[in-house]
Amino acid sequence: MLTRFVTRYTLPSYTGRAALAAFAVAGLVLAGCRKEEITVYRVPKEMPGREASPASAASAGARPHVHWDKLPDGWRELASTGTRAATFSIAGTDGKQAEVAAIGFPGMGGSDLQFVNLWRDQLGLAPLTDAQLPALVQPVVVAGVDGKLFDITGATKGAGEASTNRIIVALHKAEGTSWFIKLTGDPALVEQQKPAFISFLKGLSLHMEAHGSSERPAAAAPAPPVAAVGGKPAWTAPAHWKAVAPGAMQTAKYKIGEGRTAADVTVVFLGGMGGGLKPNLDRWRNQLSLPAAADGEVEQQAPLFPELGPGARRVQLSGSTGEGDAADMIVLIVPAGGGTWFYKLMGDKVVVAKEKDALVAFVKSAQP
Repeated sequence: MLTRFVTRYTLPSYTGRAALAAFAVAGLVLAGCRKEEITVYRVPKEMPGREASPASAASAGARPHVHWDKLPDGWRELASTGTRAATFSIAGTDGKQAEVAAIGFPGMGGSDLQFVNLWRDQLGLAPLTDAQLPALVQPVVVAGVDGKLFDITGATKGAGEASTNRIIVALHKAEGTSWFIKLTGDPALVEQQKPAFISFLKGLSLHMEAHGSSERPAAAAPAPPVAAVGGKPAWTAPAHWKAVAPGAMQTAKYKIGEGRTAADVTVVFLGGMGGGLKPNLDRWRNQLSLPAAADGEVEQQAPLFPELGPGARRVQLSGSTGEGDAADMIVLIVPAGGGTWFYKLMGDKVVVAKEKDALVAFVKSAQP
């Protein structure tokens, strides 16, 4: 009997806060700046040989592999992008849509509560406490062993209209790799597909496999970002920027002004490119009630900004907040080591215009 076998490109090992942050963006996945290579094979169901150990996989470079015997009815395999090992679309009635994605991160840390609060943040929900977490968790079998299933429903906003979405994520940890298999989309369709999804999880085979000698060399482990005491650069912020407690996955946060004539500056470090340029751009546009950018608009809306170094970019957007107030946003994207710093200034249009030069100076002030 034949089974599907999907190979993805080499992923670096992520640990700690940067790893968790890396996972958060872009539809919950990361993509590096490398060109993606997608290869689909058909191989015997009985896989000969042994799986690579975490140590040997890490030393030779490793790829996440997903195997399945049969897709549920109505599921259609798509070409995967970013760090996804596999992607499937599900079309329901009346235009309802859902999607399944499988992602494998070698060496990724993070607690269940941190992951759940990241997903809740994407759905506009408040974070949970440890005491509240058990209500969202149910046991599930993933790849033949015990795993966990997290079920979250919330409202997202795009193009000025609120829409409710539901996320169901199965978590499976094995041999130094964290696997996330996610079903997301219209709540009714997700509910309808949940039994098929749970059944699909049972028959999966998930593992990391080292490169063969004919493969290209493994990517070097990401270098840590420029950092000072506390794991962040020693920035010099303007005196009128008020430092406040950073949110989930934020390295720093500042408040400028008060009330409706205010703006926020947030700083986030993510591994790789934090999900890719277009997913990030679409996420920022969504925050200003703007529709997703067309593929041909990405480079225009996120042009290179050499003032901050090779590969740096600047995004400038105008739109409105969820409350309908006019708002602007400037995001400075700065590659560093094995990841990327994202500096975002968002709020009242007048304040953003006044502070844009200060934002650039703030980025330039970063010292190790």
